[in-house]
Amino acid sequence: MKIKALVCNIQLCPQRLISRSLLVATLSTLSLMMGIVPRGLNQSSTPIFDTAVYAQESFTDQTYQAVTAEEITKYAASILQIENLRIGKYREIQNEFQKQSPGGSVPPIICNQKSSVNTLPQTVKVIAVSYCNQAKKMIEGNDLTVSRFNRITMTQKTDPTLREKIQAELIRIQQETGN
Repeated sequence: MKIKALVCNIQLCPQRLISRSLLVATLSTLSLMMGIVPRGLNQSSTPIFDTAVYAQESFTDQTYQAVTAEEITKYAASILQIENLRIGKYREIQNEFQKQSPGGSVPPIICNQKSSVNTLPQTVKVIAVSYCNQAKKMIEGNDLTVSRFNRITMTQKTDPTLREKIQAELIRIQQETGN
């Protein structure tokens, strides 16, 4: 009986595999948006990124603007692109730290806090700055400003309706692109 169930899960039920993959991708992206990020593979208590990317601008526009459906689409597209980039850069940084000090942990790196980047070893700093610059370009490539992206990120943390709309858009984009 267990073998039949295993065969169903692996071969006969590709919809389940796709559903699970989509769920994992969605939860990962939502976690990133909410500032919940993975810790290093060495189970260190110090994460590489403390919060979601806030690119390189600080919050200057404190007035609330409703988030439009078009902005949600642009924001979701940016999140998906940035998440793929973040995973790759995280691995690069982790590998570089392992070369320099085996067993050492990666310190927190936050794009809009220059001090968290400036204290890094030069090789890691290059990777981190590259990540921050590429994330900024991705946001701007989706016709959002970094300030607006950051504002939406902060707003969705306290607005469950906005968060649900973003999650639905993330799922729609992922289904449309087959990711």
